[in-house]
Amino acid sequence: MSKYPLLFLVLLTACQPARQTLTSLQVTSLKALDLEETVSRQDELLMAYTLTSFDQQGKAVAVSTGSWGIQEAKTNQAFSEKAFQPIEIPLPKNGKVVASLVLLEIDDYENARKTLTEIRKYHDYIKVPAGLAELADVALTPIKYISVALSVAGIGFQLADRLDDDDLLGQNQSELTYQQAQTSPVKRVPLTFKNSHMGSTYHYELAYDLRSQSVRVKPVRKAKLRV
Repeated sequence: MSKYPLLFLVLLTACQPARQTLTSLQVTSLKALDLEETVSRQDELLMAYTLTSFDQQGKAVAVSTGSWGIQEAKTNQAFSEKAFQPIEIPLPKNGKVVASLVLLEIDDYENARKTLTEIRKYHDYIKVPAGLAELADVALTPIKYISVALSVAGIGFQLADRLDDDDLLGQNQSELTYQQAQTSPVKRVPLTFKNSHMGSTYHYELAYDLRSQSVRVKPVRKAKLRV
């Protein structure tokens, strides 16, 4: 028996790799039950989504962005989980993650293509600059959350300003707290985007998961904010 069992325990604990909770957003399904476009009988869709993590003081600490499309969809066409790229972000202890998602029907194809090109330059989560850390004090819509996330990534535009020629089919925002993630590692979010616009109706069924797991700590890339 060691003369210094407590010291041995401390040294052993210190050698253990640090761990953290990592949360991912995975779109699991999308089905087009009724299309907005009645002339061409197909919609051109774009989906953008983001995760924003907040520490226990309510300050934003990191963002992660993802996208899908531009994709042609016909009535009753379904897209499975493998069609969508997941995104992930650290979930701070006693903090939370906010997930935001928007689905658009594209009219301005060239503008949307440029937007997607910019979004897809970033495949990892990025630390939020100090100037944007107070996001929790502002009531943000899903579109605003995504716009802020893109700004953090160095893309200097507001997504909402680019919707003039496109139709917003639906948007969603949900939260996952650290305590909830420890209790249930998977939170399923089913969505129905159903409405009418300019005499046309549309109906989309969509679902995504927020999945949490304990992983080893990895470094977070910093970014400079561009306006």
